[in-house]
Amino acid sequence: MKEEKDSTYYDELFESRANYKKTYKESYYWVHWTQVIKFLGKDKNQKILEIGCGTGQLTEYLLDETFKNYVGFDFSTKAIEIAKKQLPDSTFFEGDALAKSSYDIEYDTVICLEVLEHVTRDLDIIQNIETGKTIIFSVPNFWDPSHVRIFNSERAIKKRYFTLIDIQAIVRVGNIYIAKGTRSDFKPNLLQSFLKSRETVNVSSFIKRIKHRLDKL
Repeated sequence: MKEEKDSTYYDELFESRANYKKTYKESYYWVHWTQVIKFLGKDKNQKILEIGCGTGQLTEYLLDETFKNYVGFDFSTKAIEIAKKQLPDSTFFEGDALAKSSYDIEYDTVICLEVLEHVTRDLDIIQNIETGKTIIFSVPNFWDPSHVRIFNSERAIKKRYFTLIDIQAIVRVGNIYIAKGTRSDFKPNLLQSFLKSRETVNVSSFIKRIKHRLDKL
């Protein structure tokens, strides 16, 4: 596993790269964010909390789509400075995704894009989210100097987060997976733990799974 980067690394990144100061329509991630908008649905009044909001590019998109109840935070001081300058009427604060205090506000939906792959304790971040809340998150399948892990398949995502998120949908856009689910603590039985799955598993279905895998060899 690669070493996690500190906030100074991201401060320098947000300061030096012009891409983070462009409008959302000029961003590489715009096509990915369109899927986020689809996942948010038609409820424009839902209270949104964004983990790792960066410079507020997605925020601008949400405002254009008339989502008004938004709060975003990031542990990069520079990112928050830029976000507040670009969108002075929006609510941003400097916060640590691993600190429970960062979630001490009212929210219905959490957005967490391109964050979990950067953090060693990604599961602790998810555990900070209140159960029952909707979570929309994205993770990549490519390596970057700041990534501590990547995901090569939808199955890999479900295996890592199956006890914490009931994932309803995953859409791949280019080299990034965007997922939607509900934060929920799941207590797997022995076979579910072995398979890392929320699916109902008994001895008979387990044997069928093994035979199916053997047939593919």
